[in-house]
Amino acid sequence: MASDDEYSYAYSEEEEDYQMSDDESMQFNPEAKENPNAAPVFSYAKKPGIQMLPADQVFPEMKRKLVDATEVLGIPEVAAVVLMREFHWQKDVLLETFFRDPDGLLKKNGVYHRVNPKPALNSPHCAICYDDVEEKMAMPCGHEFCMDCWHDFCANAIQEEGPICVCTSCPDASCDEIVTEEEVTKAAPDHLPKFRTYQLRSFVESNKLTRWCPGAGCERVATAQSASAMEQDDNVAHCDCEGCQTSFCMKCGEEPHSPTDCPALALWNEKCRNESETANWILANTKSCPKCVSRIEKNHGCNHMTCQKCRHEFCWICMGDWTDHGANTGGYYKCNKYDVDTGTSSGDDLSDAARAKRELDRYLHYYKRFHAHAEAQKFARKQLKETENRMVLLQESSDDVKWSDVEFLKTANEQLVECRRVLKYSYVYAYYLKPQFEMQKQRFEHHQEMLERFTETLSELSEKPLAEMDRTDVVNKTRVVDQFMKNILKYVADGMDD
Repeated sequence: MASDDEYSYAYSEEEEDYQMSDDESMQFNPEAKENPNAAPVFSYAKKPGIQMLPADQVFPEMKRKLVDATEVLGIPEVAAVVLMREFHWQKDVLLETFFRDPDGLLKKNGVYHRVNPKPALNSPHCAICYDDVEEKMAMPCGHEFCMDCWHDFCANAIQEEGPICVCTSCPDASCDEIVTEEEVTKAAPDHLPKFRTYQLRSFVESNKLTRWCPGAGCERVATAQSASAMEQDDNVAHCDCEGCQTSFCMKCGEEPHSPTDCPALALWNEKCRNESETANWILANTKSCPKCVSRIEKNHGCNHMTCQKCRHEFCWICMGDWTDHGANTGGYYKCNKYDVDTGTSSGDDLSDAARAKRELDRYLHYYKRFHAHAEAQKFARKQLKETENRMVLLQESSDDVKWSDVEFLKTANEQLVECRRVLKYSYVYAYYLKPQFEMQKQRFEHHQEMLERFTETLSELSEKPLAEMDRTDVVNKTRVVDQFMKNILKYVADGMDD
């Protein structure tokens, strides 16, 4: 591998030699000039690109978009709702399609008669209950029904169909005209609030610039004015309402997953759904033959194993050669060494079985590390919840200690959660790297290795007893780890170019 001098980042491989410049450290916290040991503050908290709003504050944004579309298209607002929903609230795309074939678009989406109404049929009886009634209400398509039938129809659609009730069409089975808020307001005003809630839900879920917070019980919505505004926050929304504190990707709704992108993550999740149970079983119940690397299941109690493929004899406990396990080495079942052979089968074997095995071994390599960091992330989150109690203890250990002086411990654990997440998804990114990018892959793995090394160091420091904890050391290591995390993310964001 190339020497460290060839890399664009500036750090040594030895932790104790790492020093940050004053300007570099100031980006963590403005108070650092007065207090060099001030806790780092993550920069994402100050970015204005993505906002979290209560659901009721999203209605004005929806109305604003509707007014803009209505003025340009010259159609009723209830018709504009249907068209904007169909085009995921992208006005420019809608306008381009609309002016190419307005009538065709209106008919296709069930709002043609909203713009070109037909006279009511004026039938003496209701077309649903066949009662002779005077008070009836007609759709713009001309089909009319009594108010009782209209109320029952709207109530049933809202209660039984749920969110898709906003796509309900005319009660006449032969008509595709969409029932809108206009009909619900007149026929079933008692169900209007629920209908509007479903309209808002449709707006949020079909709009590429909005997304519900996935936090349990949270009703807030992440919004952005444009795709560039989303990119300003790296497409990551942070819900800071009490009891939630959830971060998520605006594009796919998953937790933030840099450095891997949404399509790769979707592929990985699908692969894990299909293969993770198999992988877990393999890891728990099988081992690779130390000689030919074939997977072997232990189905007897004896630790003396013989590979059925190459006939190699070895110890199940330590994977060592069985010839080393005689009476002069302490007995067959008193193995005292452990040496895992991680080699893979030869790439020269082009058989289907060999290719399948190589692919499985490759998947297991990345899956094991992905899973390990996922578990470490869970532990870090658990530890973060316990940190506040430790902060209280640290304060109580000295009368001169202020809350701001012990906040470094919480910041360190927040940094660990972030690093574990980045490391976890770095293995997804590495799994899908194309073979032709070998040099870039080596440098990416170097960044990955450095982040792993210093993350483990910070983890060990943060888990020490309070009496043995060096505050200055923890603060410095937190800054160092944050910089390594930024290095790997920047390397990927820059296209892995030097």
